[in-house]
Amino acid sequence: MSDYCIYLKMPSYLRQWFIHRHGGGEPVKLIRGSIESKMLKRATVPLPPDTVPLRKQEGEVAVSIPYYKSHDPRVYNHITETGKRAMVERIKDDFDLDVWDYLHDFGKIGRQQKELIYLFMEQRGIREDGSCWDAIAKIYQRLRHIYLTNNRQKSKRLRERNS
Repeated sequence: MSDYCIYLKMPSYLRQWFIHRHGGGEPVKLIRGSIESKMLKRATVPLPPDTVPLRKQEGEVAVSIPYYKSHDPRVYNHITETGKRAMVERIKDDFDLDVWDYLHDFGKIGRQQKELIYLFMEQRGIREDGSCWDAIAKIYQRLRHIYLTNNRQKSKRLRERNS
């Protein structure tokens, strides 16, 4: 790894999950071969002339730029706003998959969902700061709604075909 970092702004729950997923330290050292590592390699560019390197701001996570023979972080150490958005969207997608994979089997349980979300948070290194549980619950509800809507539409199409 290098001493060069990029900084990504993301919500508290996502930042904590991302740090935990990649070993628990900051700056985050991406797992070699992970989709985030590959995306970062594609998204980093040389620092444009007359540009000052950015410093870490509140709510951002530092991500160490990995070293590759063909992509030296001493040269490729800048990420554009488009690259940052792409990285954060990828991380959000992975988080959604993790939430769904963990909680979808318990979708019919109801009241116990609260404790299951707390268990998910505990196992993923997410501390409650007043907004994490609510955000995760809303994400799960949105994913469940999409799933149920798609299943209803699929069932309707099958009934129409068989009639």
